[in-house]
Amino acid sequence: MLRYTDVFLAGEGPPDAELVRAMQCEFSAPEIVELSAGIALFMGFSKIAIACGEAPASMPTTVVPTPDVVTPSATTLSVTTLSVTTKALTNKA
Repeated sequence: MLRYTDVFLAGEGPPDAELVRAMQCEFSAPEIVELSAGIALFMGFSKIAIACGEAPASMPTTVVPTPDVVTPSATTLSVTTLSVTTKALTNKA
């Protein structure tokens, strides 16, 4: 799960075949979708907290830049990334 989270948050494309198999062995398709949505929500709320200045000064932060992709909106990019990632994990080969 931690490896999947790292790959998901890096936003560099879908996970490799080995990780997909490992996730499918541990989780059902609905569970993978729920985990993916949870990770996306946590990341989004963290970014909102940082932007609003609500995070404690002592909290370590990692800056993950938004990809330089031309899309209609950031929301479209986030939904597309979630959709592609969860689709790759839930399609059993």
